[in-house]
Formats: sequence, C-alpha cells, structure tokens
Amino acid sequence: MSSPITQMPRALAIIPARGSDVEANGRPSMLCGRPLLAYTIDTARRARLVDRVIVNTDSASVRALAIELGAEAPFERPAELARADVPLEDVLRQTLEWLDAHESYRPSIVAILEASHPVRPPDLVDQVIETLIRENLDTVFTAFEERRAFWEPDDAGTLHRWGGRDRETRASRRPVYRELAGVVLATRAETIRAGQRLGRRVAVVPLPERYAVVDTQGELGLLLAEKILEAERQEKPTG
Repeated sequence: MSSPITQMPRALAIIPARGSDVEANGRPSMLCGRPLLAYTIDTARRARLVDRVIVNTDSASVRALAIELGAEAPFERPAELARADVPLEDVLRQTLEWLDAHESYRPSIVAILEASHPVRPPDLVDQVIETLIRENLDTVFTAFEERRAFWEPDDAGTLHRWGGRDRETRASRRPVYRELAGVVLATRAETIRAGQRLGRRVAVVPLPERYAVVDTQGELGLLLAEKILEAERQEKPTG
C-alpha cells in the first residue's frame, strides 16, 4: 500500500538563476506585472514535498529579490561558476557542498526548477518527486510526449526515418520523449554529489502541450506564457 504523501521524504528545491537569466538592464524581468522569478519560487514553495527553496544566483540584486519573494538565497554563486559555459551539474553540486559545509544540511532528494519555465501544471513538482520515491528511481524529469515520426541524417547526410514505420497510425506508434528537465527534475542528491544530474534509473512525467512549449528565453515563449497566465486567471472561480 502506498504511503501517505505527508510521510514521504521531502526535497530541497534549487532554482538556478544567473542575473542574465531573470534580469534585463539591471532590473527584474517582468511577466504579467510580476518578476519572472516569482512564478518559479511560488511553484516550489507550494509543493508539499519540498522542504526548502534555495535560489543559486551570481547577482546581489537577484539574491535580494529571491529573499523578498520568500525563497532562501544564503550565498552568491562564485564567479568561476557564473559563466554561461559552466555545466548546471557544477552549480547544483556547489549548492549542496555549501549547505553541507555551512549548515550541515544534507538532503536526500533535490528538485531543480528553472525560472525560464514560469508556467507549470498544479501539483507537478509533487507528482515528479512522488514518482521518484514510489518507484524507487534515481531521476524523474518532465518531458513532452511525441508520436510523430522523426528523420535523422547519417554521416553522409542521407535521411533515415526514426521512431515509426510505414502504414502505422500516430496513436499506435511508440512514443518518444523530448526532455524538458528545466520545468521540473527530481534526482537523488548522491547523483548530484557525484557530479551528475541524471542517474541510471530514470522515468519521465509527460507534460501537456500548453506547458511544454513555454520557455521565456525566447520572445515567442514570453508571449505564450502571458497568454496562458491570462487564461488561467480567467478560469479561476471568483468570490
């Protein structure tokens, strides 16, 4: 029998946010009248299976904003980890090492949420963490399920069909998944301490298309995020 959600281990949520990711011209990037960062912090704080929410940033102003929005930001990211070419795994490991060294805090599960995905389904973070725990996995991340056929070029540039056969309906085709780990990824902390983001035993939680296409790193993604947030406001009951 499944254990109640309240008895499950709780995760540390890490939001990696360089200043260039969530600021424009030294001011917070805004979405529908709120700082872009606020949406991801709110999502993490609402999750029942999240113990703490920490923003890892290289910016003093983003750090102050994160604290104002209800997250923790106990340190600024070292300059050597603030470059665009630094792997996310190094940033995550630095977070865990800092917490261990300064607070003796060692979580067993880490959830990663990126601020460029401000629109997420309700309870998604808990769903991902719960899947990790109940199925005894190393990593679970969000993905978009795709049943269309793909074509891949070989070394000579010749195209070969991948992920489908002739005379096969889309409904009967075996799905493939496009990784969207920036929406939510939950992984064992030991995996991150080993310098990795993904463990061996992996599963995905498929995303509805309206959430899968939103990435505010592009202008189209910002526009879609605004439209979805406006639609969700109108769908909420009043009074």
